[in-house]
Amino acid sequence: MYLNQKSSRCILLAGALLMSGCTSFLQGKQYVVPGPDEPSATVRLKAGSGARLDAMTFSDNGCYAGYTVLPSNGGYIESRVAVNKELILTYWKVAGNSACQIPFSFTPQKGATYTLIEDFSIKPKAGILPIFDRDEYFCGVGVLKKVGDQESVEPIQKLQIETGFACLKFVK
Repeated sequence: MYLNQKSSRCILLAGALLMSGCTSFLQGKQYVVPGPDEPSATVRLKAGSGARLDAMTFSDNGCYAGYTVLPSNGGYIESRVAVNKELILTYWKVAGNSACQIPFSFTPQKGATYTLIEDFSIKPKAGILPIFDRDEYFCGVGVLKKVGDQESVEPIQKLQIETGFACLKFVK
């Protein structure tokens, strides 16, 4: 098959963009972080534990449209988020051969800082015979809200994915 020079350049450019970390095309519609002059709250999770936090986006009809991996500054995964509207996040953690994925939501308040508290534990489970013994993995996430000097536990809504023809939705 013969490729002209222009087609070859386009293919090389597309490959270079994908390999250089330009993945927003693959991640779909990106979460829009509020600008410095817009009202916002902060979401943070201690980094370094192998965890990841994604902000989910949706189309006008409520169907899943994409996600944005929230950035890490070394010590924390931290991002400004929009206020007074439901924020849907997905907490991810991989440990050994197990993966934890928890989609959840809450409505951020202007000026608040929301620190995610993760819980990950391993408990041995005995099988019928010792060769069938295995470990069970459990994970969870909670949110601690801080406004000024006041701290409280923020109620979160765990979500499930509801599948439909060409539309994925998160339901409570």
